[in-house]
Amino acid sequence: MSSDKTTDLRSEFDRLDCDKDGYITLKEFRAYHEQNNKDGTSIEKAFAAIDADNDGMVTFEEFQRAYKG
Repeated sequence: MSSDKTTDLRSEFDRLDCDKDGYITLKEFRAYHEQNNKDGTSIEKAFAAIDADNDGMVTFEEFQRAYKG
C-alpha cells in the first residue's frame, strides 16, 4: 500500500475515532455515518465486516485491511 493511501486511511480512521483511544467502536462508527444519512442496518453490517476479530472495536490494522485497494 502506498504511503499516500496509508496516510489517507489514517486520517479517515482518526476522524471516526472520536475519543482518540486508538479504536473505532460501533457507537463512533454509527454516529459518523448517521451524520452522513446512512441506514442503521447497513452501518452495523459494515462495522461487523471491518471488525475482523469481533471484539467490538476496530483497530487501525483492521480498518486498513478492510479498505486496502
